[in-house]
Amino acid sequence: MAKKQKKQQGRAPAAPMPEQKAGQSLKDLLGDEALAKLKQVERELKTAKQEEEAAEAERRRRELAEKEKNKSFAELLADYDKKGGGKYS
Repeated sequence: MAKKQKKQQGRAPAAPMPEQKAGQSLKDLLGDEALAKLKQVERELKTAKQEEEAAEAERRRRELAEKEKNKSFAELLADYDKKGGGKYS
C-alpha cells in the first residue's frame, strides 16, 4: 500500500493544455511565408518521389531487356513453345 502511495506522490500533475481559440487552424497559426515553404517542400518531395519511381521502372525495364538478351537458345525456344507459337503445339 505504501509503495502505491509513493508512486502516486512522485508523479507531477499533468500540465493543463493551453486553450485554443475556436476556428484556429494550422494555416492561421503559421505565417504566409512558412506556409509557402511547407508547400514548396511538399512539391519537391512529390517530384523526387515521382523521379525515383520513374528511375526504378527504367531499371526494371533494363533488367528485363538484359535478361531476355542473355537467354540461351533453349530458353527462347521454351518460351516460344509456351506462347503457343511452336510447330507442334
